Amino acid sequence: MSSLQEIKTECIRIYEGIASRRGLPTLLGRIMAVFFLEGRELSQKEVSDLTEYSVSSVSRTLDQMFRMGIVHRHKDPSLGHFVYHMNIDYRDLAIGGLETWIRQAEASKEEIKNLRRKVNALKLKGGEEAETNRLHAMLKDMEEKLESVLDIIKKDIRELERSKT
Repeated sequence: MSSLQEIKTECIRIYEGIASRRGLPTLLGRIMAVFFLEGRELSQKEVSDLTEYSVSSVSRTLDQMFRMGIVHRHKDPSLGHFVYHMNIDYRDLAIGGLETWIRQAEASKEEIKNLRRKVNALKLKGGEEAETNRLHAMLKDMEEKLESVLDIIKKDIRELERSKT
Protein backbone atom coordinates (compact mmCIF):
# COMPACT_ATOMS: atom_id res chain seq x y z
CA MET A 1 0.00 0.00 0.00
CA SER A 2 1.33 3.43 -0.93
CA SER A 3 1.58 6.36 1.42
CA LEU A 4 0.25 9.80 0.59
CA GLN A 5 3.82 11.09 0.25
CA GLU A 6 4.67 8.32 -2.23
CA ILE A 7 1.66 9.24 -4.32
CA LYS A 8 2.64 12.93 -4.25
CA THR A 9 6.15 11.94 -5.32
CA GLU A 10 4.69 10.01 -8.27
CA CYS A 11 2.61 13.09 -9.23
CA ILE A 12 5.78 15.14 -9.24
CA ARG A 13 7.50 12.56 -11.48
CA ILE A 14 4.59 12.75 -13.93
CA TYR A 15 4.96 16.53 -14.25
CA GLU A 16 8.74 16.26 -14.51
CA GLY A 17 8.18 13.85 -17.41
CA ILE A 18 5.71 16.21 -19.08
CA ALA A 19 8.25 19.03 -18.90
CA SER A 20 11.11 16.84 -20.06
CA ARG A 21 9.18 15.50 -23.07
CA ARG A 22 8.45 19.09 -24.10
CA GLY A 23 12.16 19.91 -23.92
CA LEU A 24 11.82 21.90 -20.70
CA PRO A 25 13.82 21.52 -17.49
CA THR A 26 12.52 18.88 -15.09
CA LEU A 27 12.57 21.54 -12.38
CA LEU A 28 9.85 23.36 -14.29
CA GLY A 29 7.73 20.21 -14.13
CA ARG A 30 8.48 19.76 -10.45
CA ILE A 31 7.39 23.34 -9.75
CA MET A 32 4.17 22.83 -11.72
CA ALA A 33 3.44 19.71 -9.68
CA VAL A 34 4.05 21.57 -6.43
CA PHE A 35 1.60 24.31 -7.44
CA PHE A 36 -1.04 21.72 -8.40
CA LEU A 37 -0.50 19.71 -5.22
CA GLU A 38 -0.53 22.75 -2.93
CA GLY A 39 -3.39 24.53 -4.71
CA ARG A 40 -2.37 27.97 -3.44
CA GLU A 41 -0.01 30.89 -4.00
CA LEU A 42 3.59 30.19 -3.07
CA SER A 43 6.68 32.28 -2.47
CA GLN A 44 10.04 31.42 -4.02
CA LYS A 45 11.20 30.16 -0.64
CA GLU A 46 8.18 27.89 -0.27
CA VAL A 47 8.68 26.53 -3.79
CA SER A 48 12.34 25.99 -2.99
CA ASP A 49 11.51 24.10 0.21
CA LEU A 50 8.83 21.97 -1.50
CA THR A 51 10.95 21.11 -4.56
CA GLU A 52 14.21 20.71 -2.61
CA TYR A 53 15.99 22.97 -5.12
CA SER A 54 17.95 26.11 -4.29
CA VAL A 55 16.17 29.46 -4.20
CA SER A 56 18.33 30.69 -7.09
CA SER A 57 17.40 27.71 -9.31
CA VAL A 58 13.74 28.13 -8.41
CA SER A 59 13.94 31.88 -9.04
CA ARG A 60 15.36 31.38 -12.56
CA THR A 61 12.74 28.75 -13.39
CA LEU A 62 9.85 30.82 -11.99
CA ASP A 63 11.04 33.75 -14.13
CA GLN A 64 11.02 31.44 -17.17
CA MET A 65 7.55 30.17 -16.26
CA PHE A 66 6.34 33.77 -15.82
CA ARG A 67 7.62 34.70 -19.30
CA MET A 68 5.91 31.60 -20.72
CA GLY A 69 2.61 32.56 -19.07
CA ILE A 70 2.52 29.43 -16.91
CA VAL A 71 2.60 31.35 -13.62
CA HIS A 72 1.51 34.78 -12.52
CA ARG A 73 3.17 36.76 -9.78
CA HIS A 74 2.30 39.71 -7.64
CA LYS A 75 3.87 41.41 -4.70
CA ASP A 76 2.21 40.43 -1.46
CA PRO A 77 2.07 43.63 0.63
CA SER A 78 2.01 41.75 3.91
CA LEU A 79 5.09 39.69 3.00
CA GLY A 80 6.94 42.34 0.99
CA HIS A 81 7.93 39.92 -1.79
CA PHE A 82 6.48 38.18 -4.82
CA VAL A 83 4.13 35.24 -4.57
CA TYR A 84 3.30 33.04 -7.54
CA HIS A 85 0.32 31.02 -8.67
CA MET A 86 -0.34 28.71 -11.58
CA ASN A 87 -2.06 30.30 -14.53
CA ILE A 88 -2.92 27.10 -16.40
CA ASP A 89 -4.27 23.63 -15.76
CA TYR A 90 -3.44 20.23 -17.22
CA ARG A 91 -5.76 20.77 -20.19
CA ASP A 92 -3.97 24.04 -21.00
CA LEU A 93 -0.64 22.20 -20.86
CA ALA A 94 -1.95 19.62 -23.32
CA ILE A 95 -3.26 22.31 -25.65
CA GLY A 96 0.07 24.14 -25.46
CA GLY A 97 1.94 20.95 -26.35
CA LEU A 98 -0.36 20.25 -29.27
CA GLU A 99 -0.05 23.83 -30.52
CA THR A 100 3.73 23.54 -30.39
CA TRP A 101 3.53 20.30 -32.37
CA ILE A 102 1.27 22.01 -34.93
CA ARG A 103 3.78 24.84 -35.43
CA GLN A 104 6.56 22.32 -35.98
CA ALA A 105 4.40 20.24 -38.34
CA GLU A 106 3.41 23.35 -40.33
CA ALA A 107 7.11 24.12 -40.79
CA SER A 108 7.70 20.53 -41.96
CA LYS A 109 4.77 20.83 -44.35
CA GLU A 110 6.35 23.91 -45.93
CA GLU A 111 9.66 22.06 -46.28
CA ILE A 112 7.87 19.18 -48.00
CA LYS A 113 6.10 21.59 -50.38
CA ASN A 114 9.43 23.22 -51.24
CA LEU A 115 10.97 19.82 -51.90
CA ARG A 116 8.04 18.86 -54.16
CA ARG A 117 8.62 22.07 -56.15
CA LYS A 118 12.30 21.17 -56.51
CA VAL A 119 11.43 17.65 -57.65
CA ASN A 120 8.98 19.07 -60.20
CA ALA A 121 11.66 21.44 -61.50
CA LEU A 122 14.33 18.75 -61.93
CA LYS A 123 15.89 18.32 -65.33
CA LEU A 124 15.74 14.56 -65.63
CA LYS A 125 18.60 12.51 -66.96
CA GLY A 126 18.19 9.08 -68.52
CA GLY A 127 16.58 6.54 -66.19
CA GLU A 128 15.73 9.04 -63.41
CA GLU A 129 12.07 9.41 -64.25
CA ALA A 130 10.84 6.37 -62.28
CA GLU A 131 12.85 7.34 -59.20
CA THR A 132 11.70 10.95 -59.45
CA ASN A 133 8.08 9.83 -59.74
CA ARG A 134 8.46 7.65 -56.62
CA LEU A 135 10.04 10.55 -54.71
CA HIS A 136 7.29 12.91 -55.80
CA ALA A 137 4.60 10.39 -54.77
CA MET A 138 6.27 9.81 -51.41
CA LEU A 139 6.47 13.55 -50.70
CA LYS A 140 2.85 14.04 -51.77
CA ASP A 141 1.78 11.19 -49.47
CA MET A 142 3.76 12.69 -46.56
CA GLU A 143 2.15 16.08 -47.12
CA GLU A 144 -1.37 14.62 -47.31
CA LYS A 145 -0.91 12.50 -44.17
CA LEU A 146 0.61 15.42 -42.28
CA GLU A 147 -2.33 17.60 -43.32
CA SER A 148 -4.76 14.92 -42.15
CA VAL A 149 -3.03 14.65 -38.76
CA LEU A 150 -2.98 18.44 -38.41
CA ASP A 151 -6.72 18.61 -39.12
CA ILE A 152 -7.41 16.01 -36.42
CA ILE A 153 -5.19 17.75 -33.85
CA LYS A 154 -6.71 21.17 -34.59
CA LYS A 155 -10.19 19.65 -34.17
CA ASP A 156 -9.10 18.07 -30.87
CA ILE A 157 -7.75 21.41 -29.63
CA ARG A 158 -11.08 23.09 -30.44
CA GLU A 159 -12.86 20.34 -28.51
CA LEU A 160 -10.52 20.73 -25.53
CA GLU A 161 -11.06 24.48 -25.52
CA ARG A 162 -14.85 24.03 -25.68
CA SER A 163 -14.70 21.62 -22.72
CA LYS A 164 -13.05 24.31 -20.57
CA THR A 165 -16.32 26.13 -20.07
